[in-house]
Amino acid sequence: MTVPAKSAARDGTPAAAADQRLRETGAQVLLRFSSMVRIGRSYDMSNQVFTRQLDYFREVLTPLLEEHGEAVLVALEDDLFLNGVRVPFKSNNLRFHKSVLEEFKRRRIAGFRALKGLRDEEISIFFRLFLQSDTYQGTELLTACLAQGADHLLPAIHASAEAPDDSSEYDWPAWGAGASESAGAGATDPSTGGAATAGGHGGEEGGGTPGVVGNAPRGAARKSYSAALQGARSLLTTTSLQAGTELRHAKRVVQPLVDGAFASEPVVVGLSSLTHHDEYTYAHAVNVCMVAVSMGHYLEMDRRALADLGVAALLHDVGKDVVADQIRHPLGQFTPEEQVAAERHPAEGARLIAGSTTLNQTTLRCMRVALEHHMAADGSGYPALQGRWTASVLSRLVAVADCYVSLQTHRSARGATVTPYQALGMMLGSLKKQFDPAMLWALVQTVGFYPPGQMVELDDGSIALVVAPNAADLGRPHARIVVTAAGEHLAPHKILELRPVPPERSIRRVLSAEQYPTPPENRSAA
Repeated sequence: MTVPAKSAARDGTPAAAADQRLRETGAQVLLRFSSMVRIGRSYDMSNQVFTRQLDYFREVLTPLLEEHGEAVLVALEDDLFLNGVRVPFKSNNLRFHKSVLEEFKRRRIAGFRALKGLRDEEISIFFRLFLQSDTYQGTELLTACLAQGADHLLPAIHASAEAPDDSSEYDWPAWGAGASESAGAGATDPSTGGAATAGGHGGEEGGGTPGVVGNAPRGAARKSYSAALQGARSLLTTTSLQAGTELRHAKRVVQPLVDGAFASEPVVVGLSSLTHHDEYTYAHAVNVCMVAVSMGHYLEMDRRALADLGVAALLHDVGKDVVADQIRHPLGQFTPEEQVAAERHPAEGARLIAGSTTLNQTTLRCMRVALEHHMAADGSGYPALQGRWTASVLSRLVAVADCYVSLQTHRSARGATVTPYQALGMMLGSLKKQFDPAMLWALVQTVGFYPPGQMVELDDGSIALVVAPNAADLGRPHARIVVTAAGEHLAPHKILELRPVPPERSIRRVLSAEQYPTPPENRSAA
């Protein structure tokens, strides 16, 4: 980001007086920021001691936000700047100055940027993530803040004293309200007029990332999915090609999905029909991770166990990269040689994880999931291991999530027409003997009888999209009306939701993919 140039205040106050006011305010910002970090390490964020510090922090930022529209505190070498004005060293703020510099360096960021409209909830989200310095650093911290909805308080990844060209586009992620939320897309920040930018998160695919759930029911779910997809692309490429991968990087990728499970985000599988091999692989891994973590949360796994589960789910198919060159035909048309190669990918995945990561408990769990996720409960799966070998709990859980996702996203004519409801029905019907009954039960409890993304017709003739399960009654999900009983197609900005579907408006029938009133590629849209 570019440090803003000094200027006169908007109310006509001479520049020198405005700068002096910023210097004085900067000392207060350092004090309050240091206090938030110190108190946050000792007290829960719901504690009155922390909330009092939050109030103080907001109060010192409010005049800046009202006058300038933003408050940008960044470090350049050993100096700190607030809205482009250097915060001087003084005896009474020296320790706060050093403390803030050290905190920024520890997280590999330049500082933070607050925008007008900042809410207390966003401050809490920012500091909750900021205090997890071993998990969130650099762009991971930025991505996590965006995924959690803290759009008005974000880390600044880079800082520069050089003014950008007038024609340049600033690298502010386009994940705010009303913006396109494709992973990695950069956009101009209209609020600054070219004054300052935070981010450093420019993308590879400005037109959107294939496989991202479009218009997911809740913004954070879509942001989490986009961030995880981008992280999976980087992680799986590294895992496949290089040695020395550390699974803590994978935990950063899955952390937003773990947070989403605790926030009860609906599980909507990306139903885009992908043809590009790598993009399908990344999207499949993230979808399986998302479903598995949501199931694990229902089974009351703690955050550490969910993080391990998420990493294992993300890496479960990594062995396919080893055998990919030996397979030329789609599933169902395999030659005997291709079938042997395909059935070898679990062992290759376990071997790859063992050889490219530091050996620890998380690594061992990931190896088992990679090896066991096709070992069916009825003995029909692979590999066929000798003796009384029983798949681990994580492997059995990932096996269910993997099948549920694969049925809906398989690159075939069949996969393009399988709805969430049909996928669930097949797993509870003809395929149920292959899976642990407890894990199937967890899947049903996670997605409900009518999974998110499914279109249904209500008994009054209206058509609705299921957006989330209803834990109190799995047969009456939360739904959004798409076509009214009078036949009116509701525009995207006209939101009519039933939370949940009331008893007097029960579901009459479930629509097949061919009966959806929207194009197939948008049938998960809300």
